[in-house]
Amino acid sequence: MIRINIKSVTLIVITGKRILLKDVTFTMKEHNIYTILGKNGEGKSTLLKSVTGFLDENTFSTTGTVVFNGVDLLSLSQKALVELRKSKIQYVFQDPVNSFDPLKKLGYYFKLYDFDKEEIKREFNHFNLGEPEKIFALYPYEVSGGMAQRIAVILALLKKPKLLLLDEPTSGIDNETIYLVKERLKKFVLQNDSIALIITQDLSFAENFTDFIAYLEDGNLSEFVTYNQFFIEEAEPIKKFLHAYKQLTNEPAISR
Repeated sequence: MIRINIKSVTLIVITGKRILLKDVTFTMKEHNIYTILGKNGEGKSTLLKSVTGFLDENTFSTTGTVVFNGVDLLSLSQKALVELRKSKIQYVFQDPVNSFDPLKKLGYYFKLYDFDKEEIKREFNHFNLGEPEKIFALYPYEVSGGMAQRIAVILALLKKPKLLLLDEPTSGIDNETIYLVKERLKKFVLQNDSIALIITQDLSFAENFTDFIAYLEDGNLSEFVTYNQFFIEEAEPIKKFLHAYKQLTNEPAISR
């Protein structure tokens, strides 16, 4: 279980300070997938990074607590936080290609850990990536954004984290791959007693997949509710978001 009570996240610049997030409070439990929806520029990535101390302390000030398995992540030293991330927390970034070192072949990242070779093959097969050894011989800039996204997801899953964070996981991948990601994540949280937190503006990705959903706007996060409950919320920002989504996609936001 993880209890998040972020009182504020403030951006510190030469001209002054600006509050980006305020009074963000929610609890996540094992075996569930949580999705935070929001338009671009609303602070979704900032929220995701603030949960595990990924924000630059020279640029951002975060107040509050994030209690994960009885430990407040925001009170840990940087060294202890890095060790905890390695063993219990994984973050899949929005730009997977640039999250890899361009001077290292992709196989380098798999050799850092004692992964089971058969398990690697199963994950590669599931995501239609073919033989792992062929991918291992490539540099990050030699694969497409969609392939890099799948590889980043596989690396995160192989480490079997208790908390998995994904930033816009549908960027650069087609509908078939989106289905594979959803299918694999759903099984993963159930089989490994894990929690997944996803941020996205893609409502269709959350459909028939996420367990709980919330909406972020102007630094404020709505309450997490079930997917169906989300569509009967009376809050005006949610209504505006759903209306905009329908206009963009020319289709209903949910299949009844």
